[in-house]
Amino acid sequence: MESLSLKFIEPYWFKFVDYYGEDFLITYGTFIAHEVFYFGSFIPFFLCDFMPFLQKYKIQPTKKNEWKTQLNCIFKVLMTHIFVQLPMMYIFDPAIKAIGLSARAPLPSIPYLLLTIVCCFLIEDFYFYWVHRALHHGFWYKHIHKVHHDHASPFGMTAEYAHPLETLILGVGTVIGPFIFSRDLFTLWVWLGTRLFQTVECHSGYDFPWNPTKLIPFWGGSHFHDFHHETFVGNYSSTFTYLDKIFGTSDKYYSRKQIRDSKLAAGKSE
Repeated sequence: MESLSLKFIEPYWFKFVDYYGEDFLITYGTFIAHEVFYFGSFIPFFLCDFMPFLQKYKIQPTKKNEWKTQLNCIFKVLMTHIFVQLPMMYIFDPAIKAIGLSARAPLPSIPYLLLTIVCCFLIEDFYFYWVHRALHHGFWYKHIHKVHHDHASPFGMTAEYAHPLETLILGVGTVIGPFIFSRDLFTLWVWLGTRLFQTVECHSGYDFPWNPTKLIPFWGGSHFHDFHHETFVGNYSSTFTYLDKIFGTSDKYYSRKQIRDSKLAAGKSE
C-alpha cells in the first residue's frame, strides 16, 4: 500500500545522505540532529514565559523562571552535550556501524515506524523507571542524581541537566529500542526527535489542557513529572504512569491530586 509507505521521500533522503556522507551523518549528523530537536523543543515553552494569558497553565505558578537560572542551565547542558554526548557518539561509532546501522537502508513503512516508536517508548520507560528509582538511593542520589534536582520547579531545558554519569547511564535506555527494531538512521532520528520533545515537554512546567498526549493511555506528562521535581519522591517513570501505579510509587501524587481536585470542585460549587 503506497499510501502507508515512505517511498515518496526516499529519493530526497538518499540524496541528503549522498551529499553529507553516511559516516558524517551517523556520528556528527546525529549530534546536530539532537541539538536541533532538543533546543527546538525548548523554544516554544520558553516563549510561553512571556505570554501572560498562558501563565494560568503553569504547574507551579509562584515559581518564576529567572534569566540567571536558565542561562546557567543552558551553559551546563551545552557543556554536557559537547564534552560527554559528542565524545560518547564518536567512541561508540565503530560499534554502531559494526551492528549494521545504515543511513542508506530502505525506509520503513509508516505502520512499522509508528510501531517502532511505541516500542521504543515502552522499553525506554521500563529501563528509566528502575534506573531512575535506583538513582534516588544513597550514594547514587547524593553524588549523581541530586544534580538533576537542582531545579525543584523545572523548565524545558532542565530535561538533560544532569551529572555526566547519569547522562551516560540513562542514555542506554534511549538506544535499546532503535537497535532492536531497526538498523536505519532515519528511524533513529525520528525516535530521537520524538523522545526529546517528550522529555522537554515533561520538564516544561506547563500543563495545557489541549495537549494531544492527554489522549494517550497511561501517559504521564508534565503534571505527573513536575510532582517528582517538587517533592523529590515518586513518579519515577519517564513517560507512562502504569509502572508507578503498579509499584505504588505514585500514591502520594494521586492523593494530593485528589485533595486539590476536591477543593477545586468545592470552590466552584460555592
